[in-house]
Amino acid sequence: MEKDFQSAPKRFWQTIRRLRRGKRGSIQAVYSKGGTLLTSTEEVIGRWKEHFEELLNPTTPSMVETELEDEGRQTSPWRKSLR
Repeated sequence: MEKDFQSAPKRFWQTIRRLRRGKRGSIQAVYSKGGTLLTSTEEVIGRWKEHFEELLNPTTPSMVETELEDEGRQTSPWRKSLR
């Protein structure tokens, strides 16, 4: 196989892709915030939705924003235009 990689890289990668096709993984269970294992599709999807909502819409300011405010710096460029 190493010889194929050196002499015919195209054929080597075609073989790797062909061998890899049947091994696609999927997440079938996740943990809730409380540590309970969620296994049903609806629960897993709901938990991922909750995770990304928290990630994209934080309820508390990030540490960087807090430090910038403490130092008196502007946290957003658009605020400069309002002055």
